[in-house]
Amino acid sequence: MNNIEIRPFKEADREELKSFKLSGAQLEYTSLPLEVLDEAVGDEERMPCVVVNEEDGVVGFFVLHKHYRHEGYDTVKEAVFVRSLSINENVQGKGYGTEVAMNLPLFVQEHFSDFDHLHLVVDTENAAAWNLYERAGFIHTATKEDGPVGFERLYYLDLDRKYVSNIKLKLDGEKEHPHLKIDIVLDNEKVVGYLEGVIDEERLHLKHIFVEADKRQRGIASSALRQLGTFLRRNVGDVTVVAVEADEDRYINRLFEHVGFTRFKETDKAHLYIKYVKY
Repeated sequence: MNNIEIRPFKEADREELKSFKLSGAQLEYTSLPLEVLDEAVGDEERMPCVVVNEEDGVVGFFVLHKHYRHEGYDTVKEAVFVRSLSINENVQGKGYGTEVAMNLPLFVQEHFSDFDHLHLVVDTENAAAWNLYERAGFIHTATKEDGPVGFERLYYLDLDRKYVSNIKLKLDGEKEHPHLKIDIVLDNEKVVGYLEGVIDEERLHLKHIFVEADKRQRGIASSALRQLGTFLRRNVGDVTVVAVEADEDRYINRLFEHVGFTRFKETDKAHLYIKYVKY
């Protein structure tokens, strides 16, 4: 995750943005940078940003908009929205979108330290985009039926949390169905923990979460759990729900609540949390 630099727009970037291209299908979901740039540059509430790669130049663009209220959603005023995010069609397929999504939390925390809430809206049909955002830690909080091109989804990320952009999940091949073990890999090389559970029909019962002792204050467990839904959709096709029985430890309970699990109180299990993987 070090192939890009995300930084505020400079006037010298404008020339490269003139050659920025998006397909007709992508233009249904977002705008070309130059269509929104001047309005953003002239507004103190907005920060236009570029994504730069040493070899390919300016490969991406987006706007961070403070205090924005998207029509149809009741969000707090002290929030930042990600708007008009896109990757130049000429360099798509190189993983830049994934790198942007994974590094967004840290970038926004650095430049908007007074804000605790980050939002974005993505069209429901644009599954490739919202899969990226979920892997980066965004949580789906609401769906609106009458967006510009149909159903759209509101995503939320808590900026008052630790995020780790350089971890990924990998199936441990030693476990056989219905047992499932998922390794947590740091910096593409070192396994620093794992998630383990048992699949019962379409439900994964999460039994163990382990992170090495010297890594436990870095946010690795929460970042791994945020990626879990997208990882299961791509690698374990029959799982639709993840369930976990937590204990009375407040920290553990808050951990699951912050990564999108919902506590079910209407059962005989006092600390049952579930998260829908397919919806």
